[in-house]
Amino acid sequence: MTLLLQFFGISDSLHLFELEQRYPRGPVFAGFRPCQLDRLLSWGQQTAQMRCWDLDLVHQAVLQGWLEREELIRQWQRRLLESPADQLLVTGLGNERDWQQRCEQLFDA
Repeated sequence: MTLLLQFFGISDSLHLFELEQRYPRGPVFAGFRPCQLDRLLSWGQQTAQMRCWDLDLVHQAVLQGWLEREELIRQWQRRLLESPADQLLVTGLGNERDWQQRCEQLFDA
């Protein structure tokens, strides 16, 4: 199984809640402020337990996603500092089937 971590941008918690409720199938979404690797890893661990995923696989996906997008994450972190306090960096974690379902849901909406 391959897992993919994606960063979507800055949004408020209400929009994040709507995203989670509107698309219950597919990737797991979360919002972070501040966006720090240890918080992402902790969330990944909780997600692994919830989805019965291999913890090592999730840990690897989060680390790889962080390292591959290091400069982008720094940009998001700077934008968060300039954003209102209720804004979060939205991220998603899922396997190939989760992301496929997410895309299908977007076209069905």
